[in-house]
Amino acid sequence: MKLHVVLRTHDKKNVHQDWRLRYCDFDKPKIVKGCVTSLVNSLNNVVGWEKKLTILDDHSSKKTMSFLESLCEKNDYIELISLTEKGYRNSGFKQYEYCADSNADVIYSVEDDYLHCPSAIQEMLDSFVIFKEKVPAEEIVVYPFDAPEVYNPPDGFNVLVHGSKRHWRTGYFTTMVLMTTPKFIRDNFDVFGTLASNYNGDYIRKMKENEFRYHESNTIWNLWTKQNKAVRFNPIPSLALHMQFDAQIDPFIDWQKWWNEYT
Repeated sequence: MKLHVVLRTHDKKNVHQDWRLRYCDFDKPKIVKGCVTSLVNSLNNVVGWEKKLTILDDHSSKKTMSFLESLCEKNDYIELISLTEKGYRNSGFKQYEYCADSNADVIYSVEDDYLHCPSAIQEMLDSFVIFKEKVPAEEIVVYPFDAPEVYNPPDGFNVLVHGSKRHWRTGYFTTMVLMTTPKFIRDNFDVFGTLASNYNGDYIRKMKENEFRYHESNTIWNLWTKQNKAVRFNPIPSLALHMQFDAQIDPFIDWQKWWNEYT
């Protein structure tokens, strides 16, 4: 079985604007180094799968590039690609292109601000296989973060199941980070491509008349809610933490402990 992880890196700006501070209060180069290190550490714990990690870098600093190059030197399954065009939308589109074109059995599309625990990738894969065998659905989607936003208020779309080592729940919330099959990306590339090439993360600013913002909730979420093309699962508790805003702090995990131990 083959796993292909496609990671986007950029160590300068936050797509959600600089005035929305991350709860860790780290600069982006530190976040990239710590989170990417945790991802590679987790990948190195995977057994029973042939693995490949493609890093798509969007014009990061020389220091970050040197760090990424050192990962390639130490791990022969990692490749580093420097994107020619700049911007979050371009890198997102390229990421989904790589996922769609992959010959792996499972792909994991991930961003550079997700902090993974050591067992994250193995548990995601093991549970993915369980869900694929037992759930009567066209496709399975795994999101590694038990997002607190969907509990208050509850989203009304909760089914609890056993995974390999913990409970998982169904739902609809994901960012652009997810594990699924390349075929699912290919078959629905119009939706994934629309999200990536038109993404607007400025959620707080009031919309202007006739303005339409593309984001996850009005694009890819429809694939596992309105269109029922996939069933989406996330672990309880999280296997990876999204190092973004206060609303995304997992209340049952000490992120500082994770940072100190896993980076």
